[in-house]
Amino acid sequence: MTQLAFLLDVDNTLLANDEVKEHLDQHLQSILGDALAKRFWEIYEHVRQEQSVVNIPLTLQRLREEVPTDKLDEQTYQQAHALFDHYPFFQNLYPQAIETLHYLRTLGLTIIVSDGDQYFQAEKITNSHLAEAVEGRVLIYTHKQRHLDEILQLFPAEQYVMIDDKPQILAESKRLLGKRLTTVFVKQGKYALEVENFIPDISVEHISEVQNFTAEQFLQA
Repeated sequence: MTQLAFLLDVDNTLLANDEVKEHLDQHLQSILGDALAKRFWEIYEHVRQEQSVVNIPLTLQRLREEVPTDKLDEQTYQQAHALFDHYPFFQNLYPQAIETLHYLRTLGLTIIVSDGDQYFQAEKITNSHLAEAVEGRVLIYTHKQRHLDEILQLFPAEQYVMIDDKPQILAESKRLLGKRLTTVFVKQGKYALEVENFIPDISVEHISEVQNFTAEQFLQA
């Protein structure tokens, strides 16, 4: 059995997702115009609340169904769709993200465990070279903390280390796994200042700082 297994988030942990969203918005405004771009993000939020996860394909589908072709012709719609299909996510990796994954692999097993839709999130993880960096060990869920038993069965280990930018997910996972889980809070992105009644085992300002910790420190924490 593996001694250490690292469960790594993607958005705002390995990849600067807030920056990605800003860039996508700029491109959408140039393709669709300000009004339709704004409407896209409104539908995006409705879908996110309804599905409890970001779902770009469903957001695009609903935009297509809602807007008549005289206001959004098929060619323009396909340009917007292609923006998400071919966005260069690797350009928005945090500094040393890949190197951090390689370092953690010397200490134990690395697994990407991400929330998101099965299409867009998978494209993001593949395009940014993250899937390759963890040798294809990628799991995508709507609520990862609800699938911890499944994750532990797939990748048995003596101790797990969850690295995430969301305090709520870390807190819920810690309650479920207790001392078997070491929580690492990465203070990047919009959740960096979120207040939770939870103290992580380890906190870092940037994902690259994870390379400063030894296997013994992850185990002892």
